[in-house]
Amino acid sequence: MNGNRRATAMSRPSFPSFSPLSSPSPWAWFYLLISRAFTWLALLFYRLSDERRSWMPIVVRSSAHLSVLMIAIIAVGLSRMDIQTDIAWSTHTVIKATSYNGMDVGKSTTVAQPEHSTDHLLLPNRPTHHVQIAYALHRPIERQPQPHTVIPERPRLGVITYTVQPGDTVQAIAARFDLQPTTIMWADPAIEDAPDLLRIGQVVTILPVDGVYHQVSAGDTLESIAEKYKVTPEDIAACEYNHLSPPDYALTEGMYLIVPGGEKPYVPKIVTTYTGSVPEGARGTGRFIWPVLGTITQGYWYGHRAIDIGAPTGSAVLAADGGFVSFAGWTDVGYGNLVIVDHANGFATYYAHLSSIYVTTGQAVERSQVIGAVGSTGWSTGPHLHFEVRYYGAQQNPRAYLP
Repeated sequence: MNGNRRATAMSRPSFPSFSPLSSPSPWAWFYLLISRAFTWLALLFYRLSDERRSWMPIVVRSSAHLSVLMIAIIAVGLSRMDIQTDIAWSTHTVIKATSYNGMDVGKSTTVAQPEHSTDHLLLPNRPTHHVQIAYALHRPIERQPQPHTVIPERPRLGVITYTVQPGDTVQAIAARFDLQPTTIMWADPAIEDAPDLLRIGQVVTILPVDGVYHQVSAGDTLESIAEKYKVTPEDIAACEYNHLSPPDYALTEGMYLIVPGGEKPYVPKIVTTYTGSVPEGARGTGRFIWPVLGTITQGYWYGHRAIDIGAPTGSAVLAADGGFVSFAGWTDVGYGNLVIVDHANGFATYYAHLSSIYVTTGQAVERSQVIGAVGSTGWSTGPHLHFEVRYYGAQQNPRAYLP
């Protein structure tokens, strides 16, 4: 018995027992800390399991809030991340098939590929053209080239010319060359005489700067020219386009000078009108209506003291107010066929470039009565009505009197 007991006792496995203090090995300390940690967690779980009904809702809500907060932090971080790539791209013609899965991809096309492509690693068992087509269908978005050249505006180096085209006006030409309309007018005697009456094919002088283009006459000096156009002699002498040499700045008869900032007085055109007796009852109301339906193609400005209303040829032209016809016929000052209605109250209205005239001189007309048809006679670049309002001979802005 005793022998058996001793044999049994001796046959039991023995576990090493050690104390951290007696065994300085790091594994001993690790074993002790792990065992105590598991013991502490087990006790904590056991204590909290009885109260799980009370703390579980708090844990769930806290977890949800923490999840939302973490997603927001990750999103903000990704939005501020600058992703760069060092892959060099090269251009190759890779697609040689005519279709792929029912999609027409053409016989060949040029796409961008990385020089060190890894498509053969991602799709090792597919034919080469499948790999190339798959890459072409899923290649990165590339910036489309814009083959447009922006030509900067450069200053003109001298005086140039421009040929009037259909539909041109003095204002439109001035805007094209970044000048004031008065500069176009004061550079050409023909336009100065009738600035609103251009002709197709007419050659217009274009100055490099705003001002007046003056032809030197006998007896002209810098002082007299400067006084005429309300500038100083130094302004003319300092203009680089005049090529005047100091100290005397000699002038030659017939030469042209640019007067920067110069001005000329306005001279209205005069048309001889009816001087007979006024028909009885032919008096206006002082309230004007639009003489034709259309679009304003040129407004009122210093050199064009009227408005141009574009309309188809033959459109009816109406008397803007009652009165009598003081002129009806052809003019030699660029108006072409012209009708003037005197309203016998200081006002008179002009209707120019008509294709047809339906009234005669001395005839009484009523407000809105048809007096002519829109045309392009005289100095004109297209069908329109040139409409003026004059008060005791002084040209007014028609827009101030029209509804």
